[in-house]
Amino acid sequence: MTKDTDQTIVNTMEKIRKPDGFKSEKLIVLPDHILMEASSHPLVRPLYVTDTGYFPRALHHYRERPEGSEAVIVIFCMEGEGWYHLGSGRAQPVGQGQAVVIPAHTPHAYGSSEEHPWSIYWWHFKGEQTETFFDGLSPGPGSGHGPGHESGHGPEAEEASTHVSESDEWNNIGAGAGTAEGLSDVKTALGVGAPGTSDSGDLIVPPSRPSKTAAASLPVTLPPDKARQLTELFQEGYALLEQGYTLNHIIYVSQLAHHLAAILRLCRLQPQDGIFRHSQHDITQTVRYMMDRLEGTVTLKQLAAQARVSVPHFTQRFKEATGYSPIDYYLRLKIQLACRHLDLTQQSVKEISHRLGFQDPYYFSRLFKKIMGKSPSEYRGTRKG
Repeated sequence: MTKDTDQTIVNTMEKIRKPDGFKSEKLIVLPDHILMEASSHPLVRPLYVTDTGYFPRALHHYRERPEGSEAVIVIFCMEGEGWYHLGSGRAQPVGQGQAVVIPAHTPHAYGSSEEHPWSIYWWHFKGEQTETFFDGLSPGPGSGHGPGHESGHGPEAEEASTHVSESDEWNNIGAGAGTAEGLSDVKTALGVGAPGTSDSGDLIVPPSRPSKTAAASLPVTLPPDKARQLTELFQEGYALLEQGYTLNHIIYVSQLAHHLAAILRLCRLQPQDGIFRHSQHDITQTVRYMMDRLEGTVTLKQLAAQARVSVPHFTQRFKEATGYSPIDYYLRLKIQLACRHLDLTQQSVKEISHRLGFQDPYYFSRLFKKIMGKSPSEYRGTRKG
């Protein structure tokens, strides 16, 4: 945040606020008595919309709630610019394609830029599981930074972690295996000994709950396709509520709210503006690079090079974005592909093992069972569809 930006925000707050109402605006506030009845339904109870709207080119738009709101507020800036701040924290700019999640009961203020007024879609959410749906997306009050803790610690991490110690057999994975040189190359390919991974090549199932970081204090940047989905969710829900506040309509809009929260969560955990922020690179490119090489091997150095970052930085950022180290993720992609071959071809387990770069089919079978919970043969014999 620059001094110029701070001064612009101060100037905006000092100006006369725009009276309620913007040209072509859309606004729906569901009646309390209807929500009270509908919120008891099991499909509505976890998360539901109480208010929603669209303010186009909302010049002078400003809201301040010193006591916060009873609802979680989501604002998506489709065009233009604005700002927001939580508690006593500094104001954060919000630009085109960015979304802000304001937690319930948190003092806050937000407003539109005077030079480039924002056009925003917004929602107010309540429900028994609202906090869970937006976990990691909104910071706590005060400084604007979420409570930090190290990933992989605590009861959840301990309960969710399982280890696959196969360090004696890494030389059986991938091209070049079976020689001292091959062992060294394969360890590098699968991330063994790399910063942020187990020296033994252990495969770790991460905790199901993502770690909260200071990044949660920043807006969520959406790629164009996700931004389009968000606006479509608004249009669909708004059009349905316009036709009446029936229980079926409220149930449907509640399910749209689930989708909206999932989009924001995905974009926070796999940001498209570059998880490697100084390299114009994003996590999707890295995963695609891995997927193109599932029948061979890749080295950690190759992955970091195509991301245009150092190996330690790549390993750290990749794990922050996915919850897995590069070695874990790459192996899991291989096993996912193995599942498709087992489902859709008549190839033997040995043939599939070799096709995916595993020289030892017995090791492949053990790894498959660790990840999938059953052997390749058992998986193939399971009825599907």
